[in-house]
Amino acid sequence: MTDITAVIFDLDGTLVDGSADISDAMNQAISKVGAAPVTPEQVASYLGGGPRILVEKCLGAHRDRLTEHQVQDVLDDYSAYYRANPASKTLLLDTAATSIAKLFDAGLKVGICTNKRTAIARDVLEALGINKYIAAVVGSDLAEAPKPSPQHLLQAAAALGVHPSGVLYVGDTIIDSTAASAAGIAYVHVAWGEEAVPAQYYVRTFDDLFSLI
Repeated sequence: MTDITAVIFDLDGTLVDGSADISDAMNQAISKVGAAPVTPEQVASYLGGGPRILVEKCLGAHRDRLTEHQVQDVLDDYSAYYRANPASKTLLLDTAATSIAKLFDAGLKVGICTNKRTAIARDVLEALGINKYIAAVVGSDLAEAPKPSPQHLLQAAAALGVHPSGVLYVGDTIIDSTAASAAGIAYVHVAWGEEAVPAQYYVRTFDDLFSLI
């Protein structure tokens, strides 16, 4: 490939594993309504659709016993708990720390397009020490329509000031693939992501990105 000017990453499951911190916050929230606790492994399998969908999946069958107002209360509680402690157990995946620094040093713009809320995403990036390399973060709360809508990813490209044709989008789920395809942006799927997801490129490690740019 040539003329790549930016690399945009999904966050949870792609750049970071935040499932332990998320499950801790979620369990505090859902315990208030009597729902059974969830494991980090369960949480990891539920991520990608945004906080509301995550809450409903973590509530499981208990969701049917709650009103919409109660579900919103759980979401608010979860968000508050998570914002208070967003990254004490969260880990960078693969070679994220060094690869993002190398992309930055090579003059590429680096952005984040995530269905996590923007402020919490920024908190995580700061806690992990890579926020200084990230030129734009567009969470679900800033998106006119969040992923899998292509608008979310196009907004991230616009926030970086780059044309979609010059972007690689790196993700781990069919949600990411669908958004990129609809946006006309080349999609790169990581080896630790969901299986059988269509993509233009597949990478075993973030280091493989440099063969694409």
